[in-house]
Amino acid sequence: MKTFRRLATLLTVALILMACSGSGEPQAASDNGGPVTASGFPAMGVADLESFLTKNAGKPTLALMWTTWCPSCKQEIPELEALQASHGDKVNIMAISLDEDAQALKKFFSGKKLDLPVYHGDEALGRKFGVEAIPTLLIFDTTGKLVFNQPGVFPHAMLERMVSGMLK
Repeated sequence: MKTFRRLATLLTVALILMACSGSGEPQAASDNGGPVTASGFPAMGVADLESFLTKNAGKPTLALMWTTWCPSCKQEIPELEALQASHGDKVNIMAISLDEDAQALKKFFSGKKLDLPVYHGDEALGRKFGVEAIPTLLIFDTTGKLVFNQPGVFPHAMLERMVSGMLK
C-alpha cells in the first residue's frame, strides 16, 4: 500500500510540474526559429523578431502590428499583400497579430488564400515598440535598426514609396 501511495504522489507531482511548465499550446519550430502556436501560425516574440532581423540583415523589413478585430487593420492586410507581390523579393514583409488568442488568426484566415507571412505576436513585443494604437507599421533598415514606427493605415502607393526610398 505504501508503494501505491508513493507512486500516486510521484505521478501527481509530475502532472503538476508538466501543467505548470508550458503555455498549453503544442509548439514546434517555425521558419523564424520561434515556436508555432496551436493555430498553425508561428509565434513572434521580441527575441524571435531580433533573430529574424539578424538572419535577414541586408534586406529591409516591414512589419505591421495588427489584430483581427480591428476594421482598419482588415483594410491594411490587402495593402501588405499587394506590397508583398510587388516588392517581396527585395523587402521582408510581415503581419504580426497582437490578438490575445491565436485561434482568432485561424478563424480570420479560414478559407482565404494567404500570400503574406503572418505571425502571432505577444504583449511584450507590442510593449517593446510602444504600440498604443493599431494598426502600427514598423520599418527596419537593412541593419535591423527601427527607422519608422507609426500607427495608421497606409495605402499601397505610400508603402511602395517608403520601400522604394529604402532600396536606394
